[in-house]
Amino acid sequence: MKKTLIAALIAGIPAVAAADVTIYGAIKGGVESIDTAGQRATNIEDVGSRIGFKGAEDLGNGLKAIWQVETGVAIDNSANSGNWASRQSFVGVTSEFGTLRLGNLSNFGDSDMGTVDPYEYNSDALGLGIYTRGNTRVKNAVRYDSPEYAGFKAAFLYGTEEDKREKTDFVVDPDTGIAKEGQNKDRETYNLGLGYNYGPMFAKYAYTYRTKLNSSVEGKFEDGKQHQLEVGYEANNLFVAAGYRLNKGDFDQTFAASFVDAADLTAKTGEFESSEYALTATYTIGNFMPKVSFVQGTDVKVGGSKLSDSGYQQFVVGTDYALSKRTVLSAQYGHIKLDDNLAKAFGDDKIDAFGAYVVHKF
Repeated sequence: MKKTLIAALIAGIPAVAAADVTIYGAIKGGVESIDTAGQRATNIEDVGSRIGFKGAEDLGNGLKAIWQVETGVAIDNSANSGNWASRQSFVGVTSEFGTLRLGNLSNFGDSDMGTVDPYEYNSDALGLGIYTRGNTRVKNAVRYDSPEYAGFKAAFLYGTEEDKREKTDFVVDPDTGIAKEGQNKDRETYNLGLGYNYGPMFAKYAYTYRTKLNSSVEGKFEDGKQHQLEVGYEANNLFVAAGYRLNKGDFDQTFAASFVDAADLTAKTGEFESSEYALTATYTIGNFMPKVSFVQGTDVKVGGSKLSDSGYQQFVVGTDYALSKRTVLSAQYGHIKLDDNLAKAFGDDKIDAFGAYVVHKF
């Protein structure tokens, strides 16, 4: 029996080698201390650990089959760990004419933008997670990426609306009798991305359109429209990036939804709109990389009218220290200041946070 098993294992080695499978990942953890409304919470946090498997097969004539399966493996034993293919996972083909994939795919903001957010963190106060919301993966999606030509490239993603059931404000659990928010949050997603690189400079733009949620509640939900722009410069150890984003649609599309519910901020209904600006700079000195960011969110609009004092300001300052090419220590301090009316709805006018992390990639 042992000889048979050994023979089977040896026989399988060439097949594994021919499959050209690469195993990769990262283990990321740290300590975060957050002060909100006079209450401080200090926790051990996972900040994006994952393991992935990917491979390719040469099909001839310049055509390759490609695949990837990536899974979150949170080291703090959180609920985000262990769901197979929970991160970007796909199968597709690539050639000189571009790349076509289908699966759980990053939109252009997630894969190609977000350079203004060079931090590892769990709490959005310690990075630009509020500003970069919507830079995410889309399930049940297909994406095409063009080849790069003279510094230009483009990508288009379509995500299906798999669940077409009506989205209600609340549903009642038949076992407990407790009302909770309806669960259907599926929308059709259309995402276009454009990029250009010229020497040390780059510019990127993304537009995302998401259909409104299926609901019988008149005027409750709106189509979601998002514009993002990033420009930057990277050379001689210096990196500088600036970003702008404009969101229109449901209240959940705005930055204010990161702090409060719509009813806590305003009784008005209609299309909400929010704008934000971001600026980040880093500079590498030996093994150190100091970094600093600033974000400004202007007053939210609803139905074309401003909600006064509903904006926010944020800054983050920190540094990385590279122990090796694969292991990095980092620490940062973050501060969010809310304008008066947003602060009243939130219950405090500021959030302060400190975090320290270790990241190992393999």
